[in-house]
Amino acid sequence: VVDCGFQLHEAATHWPTCAPLYRDVIKEPATASGPGPVSTQAFTLNGGSGTHVAAPAHFVPAGRSVERLRPDELVNRPLAIIDVGGPFVAADYRCTKEDVVLDEKKHGPISAGSVVCVRTGWAAARYRDRDAYYNVTDW
Repeated sequence: VVDCGFQLHEAATHWPTCAPLYRDVIKEPATASGPGPVSTQAFTLNGGSGTHVAAPAHFVPAGRSVERLRPDELVNRPLAIIDVGGPFVAADYRCTKEDVVLDEKKHGPISAGSVVCVRTGWAAARYRDRDAYYNVTDW
């Protein structure tokens, strides 16, 4: 198991066009009594919040959207993580064929049907600082 996520909470960094996580505490043990549940919460979460799958349609015209991805395409598949740098990767960096070739020299060939993730280090270095994460100096 590879944990690719970041903690999700009401103050977590989220994309500017996405609403942040909203948590409504309906009942809590300190103020509720039985019968029935004494702790109840409701959550509202935008689909682009936190660690998530960006389907091909997000970037590719006529690409498949999330509901058209089959679970067997994402679960019980080989995983290849191509590490292209670290915390100082350029804001406009794009993974290249050379990155893939170098990774395969280090770790062996990527199996057909693998789920391939690219680790740039961008989020790990900037997730807790919204402006740094968004790279607002470019806007």
